[in-house]
Amino acid sequence: MKRGRGLEGGNGRLLTLLVGLGQLLQSAETMEVKMSRQRTAHFGEDVVLQCDIIEHSPSELDIKKMAVVWHQETSGVNGKKELYLFLGGKHTSNRNGSRLDESELEKGNAALFLPQIQAKDEGAYTCSVTVTPDHAEGTTILEVLAEPVVSLTPSKVTVERGTEKTLSCTVDKFYPSSIVIYWQKISKHTQDQSVSAKDICNELPVENGDSTFSVSSKLRLQPSSQDDGNNYSCIVEHRSFPVKAVFSAILTVTDPPVDWKVQALPIVLVFVVLVIIILCGIAYYAYLSKRQPTIVAMVGNTDLKHLEQARLQCLFSGFRPKHLDLAFFLIIHPQNKKQKIFSWNTSALGNVEQGNENVPLLQQQDMFSFYPTLLAKPRRTFDASCQIYILPDVRTVENFELLLEVKHGTLQHTETKSFRVTAPPLLDQIQCATDMPKSDEPLRLSCRIHSYFPQTINVQWYKNDLPLQTKPFVSSSAEGPDGFFSCSSSITYCPEASDIGTRFFCKANLTDSQQCRESVWELKTLVFVPQVSQIQCEPTMPECGKPVTLSCTVEKFFPDECDICWKRDFEELSCAINRTEEQWHDDAESNLYCKKSQIFFTPSAEDHAVNFTAEITHCNTRKRKSYPLMLKGFPKVTDIFLEPIDAEYGNKLSVRCDVADFCPGDINIDWFHDNHLVKNDIITEDPMEDSNGCYKLSSTFQLTPTAFDFNKAISCRVSHEKLRKPIVKEVFLKLPAKSPIVSEIKLKQNSKSISLEISISHFAPQDIRVIWYKDWEKISEEHNPKDIRIIENLCYFVSKIELNQTEEVFKKTIRCEISHPSTQSFKEKSIVLGNRDPGPTSEKNN
Repeated sequence: MKRGRGLEGGNGRLLTLLVGLGQLLQSAETMEVKMSRQRTAHFGEDVVLQCDIIEHSPSELDIKKMAVVWHQETSGVNGKKELYLFLGGKHTSNRNGSRLDESELEKGNAALFLPQIQAKDEGAYTCSVTVTPDHAEGTTILEVLAEPVVSLTPSKVTVERGTEKTLSCTVDKFYPSSIVIYWQKISKHTQDQSVSAKDICNELPVENGDSTFSVSSKLRLQPSSQDDGNNYSCIVEHRSFPVKAVFSAILTVTDPPVDWKVQALPIVLVFVVLVIIILCGIAYYAYLSKRQPTIVAMVGNTDLKHLEQARLQCLFSGFRPKHLDLAFFLIIHPQNKKQKIFSWNTSALGNVEQGNENVPLLQQQDMFSFYPTLLAKPRRTFDASCQIYILPDVRTVENFELLLEVKHGTLQHTETKSFRVTAPPLLDQIQCATDMPKSDEPLRLSCRIHSYFPQTINVQWYKNDLPLQTKPFVSSSAEGPDGFFSCSSSITYCPEASDIGTRFFCKANLTDSQQCRESVWELKTLVFVPQVSQIQCEPTMPECGKPVTLSCTVEKFFPDECDICWKRDFEELSCAINRTEEQWHDDAESNLYCKKSQIFFTPSAEDHAVNFTAEITHCNTRKRKSYPLMLKGFPKVTDIFLEPIDAEYGNKLSVRCDVADFCPGDINIDWFHDNHLVKNDIITEDPMEDSNGCYKLSSTFQLTPTAFDFNKAISCRVSHEKLRKPIVKEVFLKLPAKSPIVSEIKLKQNSKSISLEISISHFAPQDIRVIWYKDWEKISEEHNPKDIRIIENLCYFVSKIELNQTEEVFKKTIRCEISHPSTQSFKEKSIVLGNRDPGPTSEKNN
């Protein structure tokens, strides 16, 4: 698998083992990780994310025995990724410039240094620390800010009365994109500080190349003489500003120059008025008749994705008069409950000139946002539009309808559209069951699919662009506490040499959806496990004091790194001559390798019956081939045989050991049961001469197993004059574990005390735990009690407690919990102590 190209092979498995061990021993942990809950950084800053390891021992940490992993989790499609890894003194960074200070790490400070913070660095950072056997982790939220650069142009505005001019407020280089810009007017003639919305044009934020944003807002000025000296302010609110940022410009209004043509203006106005009256009379009917709107309602996709914003468009064009009522209703299935979520009346805007006019939102649900606009057209007609933004949440609603009601002087119209909300599946990284795929082992790939809704899903596996013929396993969809479903899929594939570099895909989609999500895994290497021949001995009948050669051939392996080590029992041979040939190609086509190794030594009496092993190490895996060296004239002892093989409690059991090829015939056989010498029930034959001039015999030990013999050792010790030390063969009795039978609680009482007892029988082995409770208060505990007896070859035990007969004892529930680890059995008995008269007992088994 990929891990930022920085962690493969052995390091990955070591990290997994360290973290796994830390989690297995979670109950014994004392180590903790202390981190700040949130950190704020500005663009370009260098940041140190603190991760203090506390409550650890010793005070100075051995960094070569610890692992530190930093993960970053973002809300984007990348999800959670590994950012930095420190493992056994090695650093692996997946973020440019990030680093850990080893000297600080020894003091318990696993802080991560991140230079030149950018927008992509925003997210949740998890610091996971493993100091075997302890493991701890913590999380901090890094919030990235970029303070806006605001400019207001021009800063001083001079406008000639009767003309227009525009103030421009430009906001640049800010992050995140959420920002508020509005205008305010301060006049010496009025207390009204508001600015007409129709004079304001706000653009949408635009993302820059460095992930910051830019936006501008423009204010159109059409001043009169009374506006002279007005102060116009552009007010910017952003998360990086501690307070609102205010940028102001002073307006100076000047009078237009006097023109002689103005003297003729009254005459011209009279003439124009006469012409207008005539034209109005002609155009009266053409401009004042009612006109029905053309309606195009709720254009957009009806298949909505969970928490993915969708947009609908409604258009109402060419209507007259201006008055138009719109109302939107939400109908949720299956309740069919109708709820008004938005309404709008165009007449509330006053006189509308030709151009766009933004309308404030009147009503809003969490899921819906409405943005209506009105446009005045020629001949006193109007166009209206309404953009609907929907942010659906499948946990709230799965199917719903939007009902639009339109009322105008010329018509009443209703239109309904149905919507369906789904959550496409998310796929985790494909996991391979092994870090080292091998040619002789099936390759198992698995992928977790989660966060989808509804429950039905299709899963298909591909090899490059072709679907795999093997039918994948797909588990049943399980519903999580958040209401979403998850499942897992796996497939088994037998790889070949030609599959190196092949990409495997897991693709999933909802049953009735064509949108497919995928996860990919690449087979980068393939290991051919070496085939190891049987060890050959020369001569075939070795003798004490004469040279011996052992040889072993390793063939058909890849890659070529392969080590062969010879061992005597479990110790490396130091007194033997070892000769290992260089590896060679098995054949030109397969590209596989072969290798041969030999050792030369002279055996002594101590080498008899000792296993000589060739240990082959290849790609972090080991294979062993052993050869028991049997010297001529020395006793050869077989393993111990059980008759019958499956031992049972109370049934006779014969334990036999055969000894052959020893000379002279004097020999001593001893049996041990649980490390105690056995003197009875042993049958040992007299030595018999074999055809090769040596002797042989058989020895048998008979016993009847009980629960006390569970997993006990039985050994046979063979002593002979040629042996420097006896040969010992050992076997453990694999008897079945039996869960206990528990009686009801028995009660005996007198004037001063109450005695309670419970019988536990027919269990094996003898490890048992008994705990008594008064309600939820523990009053007695016995673990592996010494007074366990054997009855009918199985264990029997009676647990007793005694309580003082006081008023606070009565009306209490006395419980007895019996647990037997070997059978994972748990049983509970209880009794309610009434007023001098105990209630019935109850039973609970697990």
